[in-house]
Amino acid sequence: MLSFPTTTRARVSSGKSLRLSRISDHATGRTFIVPMDHSVTVGPLGDADHAEVTVRTLADAGADAVILHRGRARHVDPAAFASMGLIVHLSAGTTRSMDTNAKVLVTGVEDALRIGADAVSIHVNIGSPTERDQLADFGAVSRECEQLGMPLLAMMYARGPLRADLPSDARELAHLAAIATDLGADVVKLDYCGDPAEMRRVVESCPIPICVAGGPSADAGDDRAVALGAEILGSGVAGLSFGRNVFEARDPFAVASALARLVHSPAPAIELESA
Repeated sequence: MLSFPTTTRARVSSGKSLRLSRISDHATGRTFIVPMDHSVTVGPLGDADHAEVTVRTLADAGADAVILHRGRARHVDPAAFASMGLIVHLSAGTTRSMDTNAKVLVTGVEDALRIGADAVSIHVNIGSPTERDQLADFGAVSRECEQLGMPLLAMMYARGPLRADLPSDARELAHLAAIATDLGADVVKLDYCGDPAEMRRVVESCPIPICVAGGPSADAGDDRAVALGAEILGSGVAGLSFGRNVFEARDPFAVASALARLVHSPAPAIELESA
């Protein structure tokens, strides 16, 4: 398993290496990231103070980093990031668009640096009618990250009108990971293919750390979200990137705490612990 930081397996700048260490666990080299960039896509995730409250909960629960848009990060007390990293999301699109798979850049790496980000992320939908533009944006962001020593997390998905709405298989995920690697990402976020052995094949094909998405909220409840995290980690990935399964959980603190302990500990059995 390739973990954080990547200094032993890839040549990264000292700035990138330092910042990567801020969004991962020093003991295990793995990471637990909670994306909260969904509000641009689907609308408010809760009350006006939802981001502030949730980020504090995640910090207390042991998450390594949270993903926010630049403007939303301004509404969170900086003290919440004393023990947790901030990843600023650079791209956006909405469910109200005529092309819901289109993603455009809405801010840049320098803006993220100014507000204290430890990394930036972009979303790329391969198969979208705007794939060419999204790949061009990816390349431009990657070059800027290299110049400024900023780690880049690429969220790579297979989407678009010519693709059946089916889960990605290992071969497709490996291709997405290869794109992220070749265009200069430091970390790649992928969907889960549904099988730990197949997911391990993806991990073995990729020289950069892989974080796996949790997908929609688990209908079976909080315990199912934690069980899914354990199953995914069994494939040897470098971390989890669970959003809705955490902040839409019945008990976000309990789920986040359990997932953090799974990521940061070799212990196979984790039980929920309420606040």
